[in-house]
Amino acid sequence: MIFSIDRNALLKPLGHIYSVVERRNTIPILSNVLIETNSSKVSFTGTDMDMDIIEVTNCVVFSQGKVTLAAHTLYDIVRKLQDGAEIKIELLDLNVQVSAGKSKFILPTLSVDDFPVMTEIEKGNEFFIESVDLASLIDNTKFAISSEETRYYLNGIFFHVPEPSRDKLRAVATDGHRLAQAEIPLPDGAEAMPGIILPRKAVGEIRKLTDGTDGKIKIIISNTKAKFIFPNSVLTTKLIDGSFPDYQRVIPKENLNKLVVLNSDFSKAIDRVSTVSMEKSRAVKLSLNKNLLSLNVNSHDLGNASEDLEVDYNYDNLDIGFNAKYLLDIASQIQGKEIEILLSDSASPALITDPDQDGVIFVLMPMRV
Repeated sequence: MIFSIDRNALLKPLGHIYSVVERRNTIPILSNVLIETNSSKVSFTGTDMDMDIIEVTNCVVFSQGKVTLAAHTLYDIVRKLQDGAEIKIELLDLNVQVSAGKSKFILPTLSVDDFPVMTEIEKGNEFFIESVDLASLIDNTKFAISSEETRYYLNGIFFHVPEPSRDKLRAVATDGHRLAQAEIPLPDGAEAMPGIILPRKAVGEIRKLTDGTDGKIKIIISNTKAKFIFPNSVLTTKLIDGSFPDYQRVIPKENLNKLVVLNSDFSKAIDRVSTVSMEKSRAVKLSLNKNLLSLNVNSHDLGNASEDLEVDYNYDNLDIGFNAKYLLDIASQIQGKEIEILLSDSASPALITDPDQDGVIFVLMPMRV
Protein backbone atom coordinates (compact mmCIF):
# COMPACT_ATOMS: atom_id res chain seq x y z
CA MET A 1 0.00 0.00 0.00
CA ILE A 2 1.35 3.40 -1.02
CA PHE A 3 -0.59 6.68 -1.19
CA SER A 4 0.03 10.39 -0.84
CA ILE A 5 -2.31 12.98 0.60
CA ASP A 6 -2.34 16.65 1.59
CA ARG A 7 -1.72 17.17 5.29
CA ASN A 8 -4.96 19.14 5.83
CA ALA A 9 -7.03 16.55 3.96
CA LEU A 10 -5.61 13.87 6.26
CA LEU A 11 -5.86 15.82 9.51
CA LYS A 12 -9.65 16.27 9.44
CA PRO A 13 -10.68 12.58 9.22
CA LEU A 14 -7.93 11.57 11.65
CA GLY A 15 -9.28 14.15 14.10
CA HIS A 16 -12.64 12.37 14.11
CA ILE A 17 -11.01 8.94 14.44
CA TYR A 18 -8.74 10.23 17.21
CA SER A 19 -11.63 11.20 19.47
CA VAL A 20 -13.50 7.89 18.98
CA VAL A 21 -10.52 5.56 19.57
CA GLU A 22 -9.50 5.24 23.22
CA ARG A 23 -5.80 5.90 23.82
CA ARG A 24 -5.42 3.13 26.41
CA ASN A 25 -6.92 -0.27 25.67
CA THR A 26 -6.54 -3.73 27.17
CA ILE A 27 -6.96 -4.97 23.58
CA PRO A 28 -4.09 -3.34 21.59
CA ILE A 29 -5.82 -3.46 18.18
CA LEU A 30 -8.56 -1.13 19.49
CA SER A 31 -5.96 1.65 19.77
CA ASN A 32 -5.38 1.41 16.02
CA VAL A 33 -7.02 2.91 12.97
CA LEU A 34 -7.68 0.71 9.96
CA ILE A 35 -6.47 2.40 6.76
CA GLU A 36 -7.63 1.05 3.40
CA THR A 37 -7.09 2.41 -0.11
CA ASN A 38 -8.96 1.85 -3.35
CA SER A 39 -8.49 3.48 -6.76
CA SER A 40 -8.57 7.15 -5.66
CA LYS A 41 -9.74 7.24 -2.05
CA VAL A 42 -8.57 6.20 1.38
CA SER A 43 -10.83 5.14 4.24
CA PHE A 44 -10.08 5.33 7.96
CA THR A 45 -11.98 3.19 10.46
CA GLY A 46 -11.85 3.45 14.25
CA THR A 47 -13.88 1.85 17.03
CA ASP A 48 -14.20 1.61 20.79
CA MET A 49 -16.59 -1.38 20.40
CA ASP A 50 -19.58 0.78 21.39
CA MET A 51 -19.20 3.18 18.48
CA ASP A 52 -17.38 3.07 15.19
CA ILE A 53 -16.64 5.67 12.57
CA ILE A 54 -15.57 5.40 8.93
CA GLU A 55 -14.05 8.44 7.20
CA VAL A 56 -13.37 8.57 3.45
CA THR A 57 -11.29 11.18 1.63
CA ASN A 58 -9.54 11.66 -1.73
CA CYS A 59 -5.86 10.87 -2.18
CA VAL A 60 -3.36 9.72 -4.82
CA VAL A 61 -3.09 5.92 -4.68
CA PHE A 62 0.06 4.29 -6.08
CA SER A 63 -0.78 0.80 -4.85
CA GLN A 64 -3.79 -0.50 -2.97
CA GLY A 65 -3.83 -2.27 0.37
CA LYS A 66 -4.78 -1.97 4.01
CA VAL A 67 -2.97 -1.64 7.31
CA THR A 68 -3.58 -0.69 10.95
CA LEU A 69 -1.60 1.99 12.81
CA ALA A 70 -1.77 3.53 16.29
CA ALA A 71 -4.45 6.18 15.81
CA HIS A 72 -3.21 8.71 18.37
CA THR A 73 0.41 8.47 17.23
CA LEU A 74 -0.52 9.01 13.58
CA TYR A 75 -2.78 11.94 14.44
CA ASP A 76 -0.07 13.59 16.57
CA ILE A 77 2.48 13.20 13.74
CA VAL A 78 0.17 14.68 11.11
CA ARG A 79 -0.88 17.51 13.45
CA LYS A 80 2.75 18.55 13.96
CA LEU A 81 3.71 18.45 10.28
CA GLN A 82 3.85 21.70 8.33
CA ASP A 83 0.58 23.10 7.02
CA GLY A 84 0.13 22.19 3.33
CA ALA A 85 2.71 19.39 3.43
CA GLU A 86 2.30 16.43 1.07
CA ILE A 87 2.35 13.24 3.14
CA LYS A 88 3.34 9.85 1.74
CA ILE A 89 2.28 6.68 3.56
CA GLU A 90 3.93 3.42 2.51
CA LEU A 91 3.68 -0.12 3.87
CA LEU A 92 7.13 -1.72 4.25
CA ASP A 93 6.83 -5.34 5.42
CA LEU A 94 5.62 -5.09 9.05
CA ASN A 95 6.10 -1.33 9.37
CA VAL A 96 4.66 1.79 7.76
CA GLN A 97 6.75 4.76 6.66
CA VAL A 98 5.14 8.17 6.98
CA SER A 99 7.14 10.88 5.24
CA ALA A 100 6.70 14.56 4.45
CA GLY A 101 9.53 16.75 3.21
CA LYS A 102 12.57 15.97 5.34
CA SER A 103 10.51 14.28 8.09
CA LYS A 104 10.29 10.49 8.18
CA PHE A 105 8.59 8.18 10.69
CA ILE A 106 8.64 4.38 10.84
CA LEU A 107 5.60 3.05 12.69
CA PRO A 108 4.79 -0.54 13.73
CA THR A 109 1.58 -2.19 12.56
CA LEU A 110 -0.81 -4.75 13.96
CA SER A 111 -2.50 -7.43 11.87
CA VAL A 112 -5.47 -6.28 9.83
CA ASP A 113 -7.08 -9.66 10.58
CA ASP A 114 -7.23 -8.72 14.28
CA PHE A 115 -9.20 -5.54 13.64
CA PRO A 116 -12.81 -6.11 14.76
CA VAL A 117 -15.38 -6.63 12.01
CA MET A 118 -18.14 -4.08 12.37
CA THR A 119 -21.53 -5.70 12.82
CA GLU A 120 -24.07 -4.20 10.46
CA ILE A 121 -27.03 -2.40 11.97
CA GLU A 122 -30.23 -4.41 11.84
CA LYS A 123 -32.77 -3.12 9.36
CA GLY A 124 -34.53 -0.23 11.02
CA ASN A 125 -36.35 3.03 10.59
CA GLU A 126 -34.70 5.31 7.99
CA PHE A 127 -35.14 9.03 7.46
CA PHE A 128 -33.23 12.20 6.55
CA ILE A 129 -32.68 15.22 8.77
CA GLU A 130 -31.16 18.60 7.96
CA SER A 131 -27.69 18.98 9.45
CA VAL A 132 -28.58 22.34 11.05
CA ASP A 133 -31.67 20.81 12.69
CA LEU A 134 -29.70 17.94 14.20
CA ALA A 135 -27.04 20.38 15.45
CA SER A 136 -29.75 22.56 17.02
CA LEU A 137 -31.36 19.62 18.85
CA ILE A 138 -27.99 18.61 20.26
CA ASP A 139 -26.82 22.12 21.18
CA ASN A 140 -29.99 22.91 23.11
CA THR A 141 -29.89 19.74 25.21
CA LYS A 142 -26.41 18.21 25.53
CA PHE A 143 -25.30 20.42 28.45
CA ALA A 144 -28.00 18.78 30.62
CA ILE A 145 -26.79 15.20 30.04
CA SER A 146 -26.01 13.50 33.35
CA SER A 147 -22.48 12.29 34.11
CA GLU A 148 -23.66 10.14 37.01
CA GLU A 149 -22.87 6.58 35.93
CA THR A 150 -25.31 4.94 38.38
CA ARG A 151 -28.24 6.46 36.50
CA TYR A 152 -26.85 5.33 33.15
CA TYR A 153 -30.16 5.91 31.36
CA LEU A 154 -29.59 9.67 31.84
CA ASN A 155 -26.12 9.55 30.22
CA GLY A 156 -27.44 10.60 26.81
CA ILE A 157 -30.11 12.47 24.86
CA PHE A 158 -33.57 10.94 24.52
CA PHE A 159 -34.81 11.30 20.92
CA HIS A 160 -38.47 10.41 20.34
CA VAL A 161 -41.75 11.32 18.66
CA PRO A 162 -43.98 12.69 21.45
CA GLU A 163 -47.61 11.73 21.87
CA PRO A 164 -50.32 12.57 21.08
CA SER A 165 -49.68 14.87 18.10
CA ARG A 166 -46.72 12.83 16.73
CA ASP A 167 -45.70 15.71 14.46
CA LYS A 168 -42.37 16.60 16.12
CA LEU A 169 -38.96 15.03 16.69
CA ARG A 170 -38.05 15.89 20.27
CA ALA A 171 -34.74 15.72 22.12
CA VAL A 172 -34.61 15.72 25.94
CA ALA A 173 -31.74 15.53 28.43
CA THR A 174 -31.72 15.80 32.22
CA ASP A 175 -29.35 15.24 35.13
CA GLY A 176 -31.99 15.56 37.83
CA HIS A 177 -31.09 19.19 38.57
CA ARG A 178 -32.01 20.64 35.18
CA LEU A 179 -33.87 19.52 32.08
CA ALA A 180 -33.52 20.68 28.48
CA GLN A 181 -35.99 20.00 25.68
CA ALA A 182 -35.86 20.94 22.00
CA GLU A 183 -37.91 19.86 18.99
CA ILE A 184 -38.20 20.24 15.24
CA PRO A 185 -40.98 19.36 12.79
CA LEU A 186 -41.00 15.60 12.30
CA PRO A 187 -38.79 14.60 9.32
CA ASP A 188 -40.47 12.54 6.61
CA GLY A 189 -40.10 8.84 7.36
CA ALA A 190 -39.48 9.25 11.10
CA GLU A 191 -43.08 8.61 12.12
CA ALA A 192 -42.41 5.05 13.29
CA MET A 193 -39.01 5.58 14.90
CA PRO A 194 -38.65 4.11 18.39
CA GLY A 195 -37.61 6.31 21.29
CA ILE A 196 -33.82 6.07 21.65
CA ILE A 197 -31.20 7.26 24.15
CA LEU A 198 -28.08 8.37 22.26
CA PRO A 199 -24.95 8.09 24.47
CA ARG A 200 -23.00 11.19 25.48
CA LYS A 201 -19.84 10.28 23.56
CA ALA A 202 -21.79 9.61 20.35
CA VAL A 203 -23.65 12.91 20.78
CA GLY A 204 -20.33 14.78 20.88
CA GLU A 205 -18.94 13.05 17.79
CA ILE A 206 -22.14 13.52 15.78
CA ARG A 207 -22.17 17.21 16.67
CA LYS A 208 -18.60 17.59 15.33
CA LEU A 209 -19.59 15.90 12.08
CA THR A 210 -22.57 18.23 11.56
CA ASP A 211 -20.19 21.22 11.57
CA GLY A 212 -18.64 20.22 8.26
CA THR A 213 -21.91 19.16 6.63
CA ASP A 214 -24.49 21.09 4.63
CA GLY A 215 -27.80 19.59 3.66
CA LYS A 216 -29.31 16.32 4.83
CA ILE A 217 -27.96 13.47 6.95
CA LYS A 218 -29.36 9.97 6.66
CA ILE A 219 -30.25 8.26 9.94
CA ILE A 220 -31.02 4.57 10.41
CA ILE A 221 -32.40 3.51 13.80
CA SER A 222 -32.89 -0.03 15.07
CA ASN A 223 -33.74 -1.19 18.60
CA THR A 224 -30.08 -1.39 19.65
CA LYS A 225 -28.09 0.87 17.29
CA ALA A 226 -28.22 4.10 15.31
CA LYS A 227 -26.29 4.92 12.15
CA PHE A 228 -25.60 8.47 10.94
CA ILE A 229 -24.53 8.74 7.30
CA PHE A 230 -22.73 11.98 6.35
CA PRO A 231 -21.29 12.74 2.89
CA ASN A 232 -17.79 11.46 3.81
CA SER A 233 -18.39 9.83 7.18
CA VAL A 234 -20.48 7.05 8.67
CA LEU A 235 -20.92 6.80 12.45
CA THR A 236 -22.63 3.82 14.06
CA THR A 237 -23.29 3.67 17.78
CA LYS A 238 -24.90 1.38 20.28
CA LEU A 239 -27.86 2.92 22.09
CA ILE A 240 -28.28 3.10 25.86
CA ASP A 241 -30.36 0.09 26.90
CA GLY A 242 -32.73 1.60 29.42
CA SER A 243 -35.96 3.53 29.91
CA PHE A 244 -35.84 7.31 29.98
CA PRO A 245 -37.95 8.64 32.89
CA ASP A 246 -41.32 10.33 32.42
CA TYR A 247 -39.75 13.77 32.10
CA GLN A 248 -43.08 15.52 31.44
CA ARG A 249 -44.01 15.10 35.11
CA VAL A 250 -41.28 17.58 36.15
CA ILE A 251 -42.16 20.28 33.60
CA PRO A 252 -44.15 22.93 35.52
CA LYS A 253 -47.63 23.54 34.14
CA GLU A 254 -48.85 26.34 36.43
CA ASN A 255 -45.93 28.72 36.92
CA LEU A 256 -47.72 32.07 36.66
CA ASN A 257 -45.06 34.55 37.83
CA LYS A 258 -43.40 35.64 34.59
CA LEU A 259 -40.01 37.36 34.57
CA VAL A 260 -38.70 38.83 31.30
CA VAL A 261 -35.13 40.16 31.20
CA LEU A 262 -32.52 40.98 28.55
CA ASN A 263 -30.46 37.82 28.28
CA SER A 264 -27.09 39.51 27.82
CA ASP A 265 -27.58 41.71 30.91
CA PHE A 266 -28.83 38.74 32.94
CA SER A 267 -25.90 36.49 31.94
CA LYS A 268 -23.23 39.11 32.59
CA ALA A 269 -24.71 40.04 35.97
CA ILE A 270 -24.84 36.40 37.11
CA ASP A 271 -21.29 35.88 35.92
CA ARG A 272 -20.12 38.92 37.88
CA VAL A 273 -21.81 38.17 41.21
CA SER A 274 -20.93 34.46 41.09
CA THR A 275 -17.24 35.40 41.15
CA VAL A 276 -17.44 35.24 44.95
CA SER A 277 -19.59 32.10 45.16
CA MET A 278 -18.25 28.87 46.59
CA GLU A 279 -17.14 26.59 43.77
CA LYS A 280 -19.28 23.62 44.88
CA SER A 281 -22.62 25.29 45.53
CA ARG A 282 -22.36 28.27 43.12
CA ALA A 283 -25.64 29.49 44.63
CA VAL A 284 -27.12 32.82 43.56
CA LYS A 285 -30.32 34.28 45.06
CA LEU A 286 -32.82 36.02 42.81
CA SER A 287 -35.01 38.53 44.68
CA LEU A 288 -37.94 39.82 42.64
CA ASN A 289 -39.94 42.96 43.28
CA LYS A 290 -42.02 45.01 40.85
CA ASN A 291 -39.84 45.43 37.72
CA LEU A 292 -36.67 44.88 39.75
CA LEU A 293 -34.42 41.83 40.03
CA SER A 294 -31.70 41.71 42.70
CA LEU A 295 -28.97 39.10 42.35
CA ASN A 296 -27.17 38.21 45.58
CA VAL A 297 -24.31 35.88 46.46
CA ASN A 298 -23.05 35.34 50.02
CA SER A 299 -19.85 33.43 50.68
CA HIS A 300 -18.29 33.00 54.13
CA ASP A 301 -14.82 32.73 52.61
CA LEU A 302 -14.89 35.06 49.61
CA GLY A 303 -17.34 37.80 50.57
CA ASN A 304 -20.65 39.05 49.20
CA ALA A 305 -21.87 40.41 45.88
CA SER A 306 -25.09 41.95 44.63
CA GLU A 307 -26.41 43.57 41.47
CA ASP A 308 -29.78 45.03 40.48
CA LEU A 309 -31.40 44.71 37.07
CA GLU A 310 -34.46 46.42 35.61
CA VAL A 311 -36.83 43.70 34.40
CA ASP A 312 -40.39 43.11 33.30
CA TYR A 313 -42.08 41.62 36.40
CA ASN A 314 -45.48 42.51 37.87
CA TYR A 315 -46.26 39.76 40.35
CA ASP A 316 -45.78 39.01 44.06
CA ASN A 317 -42.37 39.51 45.64
CA LEU A 318 -40.35 36.31 45.42
CA ASP A 319 -36.94 35.02 46.54
CA ILE A 320 -35.48 31.92 44.90
CA GLY A 321 -32.01 30.42 44.60
CA PHE A 322 -30.32 28.67 41.67
CA ASN A 323 -26.95 27.22 40.73
CA ALA A 324 -25.21 30.06 38.88
CA LYS A 325 -23.43 27.73 36.45
CA TYR A 326 -26.69 26.03 35.51
CA LEU A 327 -28.32 29.40 34.88
CA LEU A 328 -25.42 30.44 32.64
CA ASP A 329 -25.54 27.13 30.74
CA ILE A 330 -29.21 27.72 29.94
CA ALA A 331 -28.75 31.41 29.12
CA SER A 332 -26.02 30.49 26.61
CA GLN A 333 -28.62 28.53 24.59
CA ILE A 334 -31.06 31.45 24.33
CA GLN A 335 -30.98 32.85 20.80
CA GLY A 336 -33.29 35.82 21.32
CA LYS A 337 -32.54 39.07 23.11
CA GLU A 338 -34.81 38.21 26.02
CA ILE A 339 -35.10 35.26 28.37
CA GLU A 340 -38.44 34.34 29.97
CA ILE A 341 -38.48 32.69 33.40
CA LEU A 342 -41.78 31.36 34.74
CA LEU A 343 -41.83 30.88 38.53
CA SER A 344 -44.22 29.57 41.15
CA ASP A 345 -42.57 29.81 44.57
CA SER A 346 -39.14 29.49 46.18
CA ALA A 347 -39.34 25.68 46.42
CA SER A 348 -40.65 24.88 42.93
CA PRO A 349 -38.72 24.43 39.67
CA ALA A 350 -38.48 27.29 37.18
CA LEU A 351 -39.60 26.98 33.56
CA ILE A 352 -37.29 28.93 31.23
CA THR A 353 -38.16 29.61 27.59
CA ASP A 354 -36.67 31.33 24.57
CA PRO A 355 -39.23 33.51 22.76
CA ASP A 356 -37.21 33.08 19.55
CA GLN A 357 -37.17 29.26 19.55
CA ASP A 358 -40.39 27.25 19.42
CA GLY A 359 -40.33 24.00 21.37
CA VAL A 360 -37.19 24.85 23.32
CA ILE A 361 -37.74 24.83 27.09
CA PHE A 362 -35.56 24.41 30.15
CA VAL A 363 -36.47 23.37 33.68
CA LEU A 364 -34.22 24.27 36.60
CA MET A 365 -34.56 23.02 40.18
CA PRO A 366 -34.14 25.66 42.90
CA MET A 367 -31.48 25.71 45.64
CA ARG A 368 -31.67 26.78 49.25
CA VAL A 369 -29.89 30.10 49.74
